[in-house]
Amino acid sequence: MITATLQRYRAAYSGLPREVWLLSIVLFVNRAGTMVLPFMTLYLTSQLGMSEALAGRLIGVYGVGAVCGAYLGGRLAGVLGPIRLQTICMFLSVPGFCLLPVWKSWPAIAASLFSLSVVAEAVRPANATAVTLFTAPEHRTRAFALQRLAANLGFSFGPAVGGVLATIHFGLLFAVDAITTLAAAAALLVFFRMRATTQVASEEEHAAAAGSPLKDGPFVAMLLLLLANMTVFFQFGSTYPLYLRDHFHLTKPAIGLMFAVNTTVIVAFEMLLLDAIKHWSIVRTIGWGCFLSCLGWGILPFGEMAAYAVVAMLVVTMGEMLSFSMAAGFVANRCNRGNESAYMGWYAVMMATASVLGPTLGGEIYSINREAVWYVALVVGVLVLVGFQLLARAMEPSEIANLETVDQDLLGDLAEHATGRPHIAVAEAIDMPVETRVEQPFTTVN
Repeated sequence: MITATLQRYRAAYSGLPREVWLLSIVLFVNRAGTMVLPFMTLYLTSQLGMSEALAGRLIGVYGVGAVCGAYLGGRLAGVLGPIRLQTICMFLSVPGFCLLPVWKSWPAIAASLFSLSVVAEAVRPANATAVTLFTAPEHRTRAFALQRLAANLGFSFGPAVGGVLATIHFGLLFAVDAITTLAAAAALLVFFRMRATTQVASEEEHAAAAGSPLKDGPFVAMLLLLLANMTVFFQFGSTYPLYLRDHFHLTKPAIGLMFAVNTTVIVAFEMLLLDAIKHWSIVRTIGWGCFLSCLGWGILPFGEMAAYAVVAMLVVTMGEMLSFSMAAGFVANRCNRGNESAYMGWYAVMMATASVLGPTLGGEIYSINREAVWYVALVVGVLVLVGFQLLARAMEPSEIANLETVDQDLLGDLAEHATGRPHIAVAEAIDMPVETRVEQPFTTVN
C-alpha cells in the first residue's frame, strides 16, 4: 500500500521540465512571506480604525491595480519575455511593501496599494506564460498544479506565521513580505539570469496568433463563469477572516492556521487527485469544483464551532483542487504558439477583476448582513455549475478531447521507454514538430 502510494506520487511529479521546477522554487519563496494581503482587512479595521466597508473598498483598489497589472503583464510578457518581466516586477514590489505601513490616511493607502498591485500582479500572467512555453501540452495541467503546490506550500507558512507576528506588531508582516519578495527576485535572477525566451513559430502559427483570444467563444464563456466563481472565492482574503473573527470568535493565530488547513491539503493531495481524475471531462469537472468551493463558503453560517469551520474549509479546498489547475491547463492548451501571453494575460485579468469585485461586493454586503455573503455564494455556485454543464454540452468534442479522453502522460511514458528520447518521442507520437518540444523550444537572447 505504501509502495503503491509512493509510486503514484512519483508518477504525478515525473516528466516536468527543470525550468518549471525552478519557477516553482521561486514561487515558494515568494509565497512563504505572503502575510500582508491575508491580514490587510484586519490591519485596516483594528489598527487604523476603518470600517469593514472601507477596508473592503481598499482591498478592491488593490484589485483594480491587479487588473491593470494583469493586462500589462500579458502584453509585456510577449515583448520583454516572461522571465525578465517577473524578475523586474518582483524587484519593484519590494519598496511597495515597505511603504504601506508608513501611510495612515485611506487616500495614501489606496495609492500605495494600487501601485504595488500593478507591479506585483504583472508577475502572474508572466509566470503562467513561462510555464506554458516551457511545458508540452500533455503536461501543462500537472505543471500548473506544481506551481499551485509551490504557492500553497509557501502560503501555508505565510499566514500562519503572520498570525503570530500580527499579535506582536503588524509592521513585521510588511517587513517579512518585502524580504521574501526580494529573495524570490534574487533567486529568479540567479536561475535564469534575465534571459529573454521566445518560441520560433511558423507563418501559419503567427497568423493564428494574431487573432484575439476574445474571439474564442468557449474561452470567453469560461472566463465569465470563472469570474463569477472567483468573485465568491476572493472572500478568502477579505470577508472570510472577518467572519472567522466575528462569527466563530477565532484569534489571529487561529485564523492563520485556518489558511494553513487549505494549503496543507492542497500540497498533500492535489497532484494525486489530478492524476486520479485525468480521464474525467475537464469542463464538467471544473464546474463541479467551482460549485464545491462556493458550497464551502455557503455553509459557514450553519455552524459555530471551530471544527465546523475546518470542515467548511475542506469543502472549499476540494473545489479549489478540482478547478484551479484544470482551468489554467485548459486555457493554456487553447493557445496557439505566439499568443500564449495574450491568453494567459486575459486569464489573469479575469482573476484580477474578481479580486476587485469580490472584496468590494463582499465588504458592502458584509456591512449590512454578514450571513448574506455566504447565502449569495450558494446561489452563485449553483448558477456556475449549470453554466459549465451547458458549456461542456455546447463545445465540440474535438476541442477538449486532448484533455478529457487522451492519457497523454501515458503516451509520453510509452514513447520514452520505446525510444529512450523523452520529449522528442512524445512530439513524434502526437504528430507535432520535434523542435516545438522541451528539448529545443526556445531562442535565448542573453
